[in-house]
Amino acid sequence: MSLLNSGSNRSLSVLSWNVRGLGDPDKCNVVRDAISSANPTVMCVQESKLHSIDQFKIKTFLPPQLACSYKYIPAVGSRGGIVTAWSQSYWSCSDFTLKNHSLTTLLVSTLSDHSLTVTNVYGPSDHRHSSDFLHELHDLSSNINSPWVIIGDFNLIRSGDEKNNVNVNIPLMNTFNDTINSLGVMEIPLLGRNFTWSNGQEPPILAKLDRALVNLAHTTTFPDTSLSPRAKPTSDHTPLFLSMSTSIPKSSVFRFENAWLHRRNFLQTVLPAWAEARVCSDAAGQLAACLKSAKATTKVWARRFRAPRQIISNCKFIILLLDSFEEERALSFDELQARKTCIDCLAQAIKEKAAYWK
Repeated sequence: MSLLNSGSNRSLSVLSWNVRGLGDPDKCNVVRDAISSANPTVMCVQESKLHSIDQFKIKTFLPPQLACSYKYIPAVGSRGGIVTAWSQSYWSCSDFTLKNHSLTTLLVSTLSDHSLTVTNVYGPSDHRHSSDFLHELHDLSSNINSPWVIIGDFNLIRSGDEKNNVNVNIPLMNTFNDTINSLGVMEIPLLGRNFTWSNGQEPPILAKLDRALVNLAHTTTFPDTSLSPRAKPTSDHTPLFLSMSTSIPKSSVFRFENAWLHRRNFLQTVLPAWAEARVCSDAAGQLAACLKSAKATTKVWARRFRAPRQIISNCKFIILLLDSFEEERALSFDELQARKTCIDCLAQAIKEKAAYWK
């Protein structure tokens, strides 16, 4: 899909995650950091366990670009809760539909005349209500006239391979597959992983409960679409990142950030570049030369010192790696301890980093 006639490649994306509750402030910091790292244009949260969400609460678990535009379904008791948020730089919401187990938003691009329907689902864990959930999707399908993404925690599997034990409900699997076929949607394969949920026990029970489905209009509009896992620093569900490549113009404007002046090594790095700029005969040319030299040096400085803290990225990498190993074999005691240590270190590092977000 080409949003505009020319431009550089940029990815529209949806991040989906069952976070298993957002009541704890420290956990909200971890969730917000994970979402910020993925930098999605649409965020789908399941099982928020929040009865109400205001502008103060939303900012505790969503980064600024997503905290201004959102819809939600409140939790019932200690269960459920769905949140869909989107970046105003990319999307505006023209309509939405609230159901018992899903939140559907019709998003219109701010960069073109294209639209995208996103259905954020949280299927019931009590399978006595699974039939009602699947009927909800049937009811929604008759009103979809745009590319459609159905994403979230379905709490259902499609085959015995999507669980690491033999305790499966074959009639329910068949019903789920029949529903997918009748909706005319296809599943985007998850790259590099077989399961998205772990009960965290030893040995673990693993299952693929989270997935993304798209309709034909989506596959023709966004032909280059992929689904990949992200590290899970908290929760027992793996975050899913749906990337939909497109082409839109990318600004090449250099923006100076006032915060750089508070860094001790900034001026001592940039001022020599200003002083060493080539000499011009006229004042305007000299100013332009100084600015150009300082700009080049500032870009190099910013790339070096604005990089994410290595402790955070390293912890996420190790968590993701050990989660992958766990799908193939039982983790050793040392590996389990290493994963727990990484999760604890990540939480502490994000808690310290959060002091600079406020």
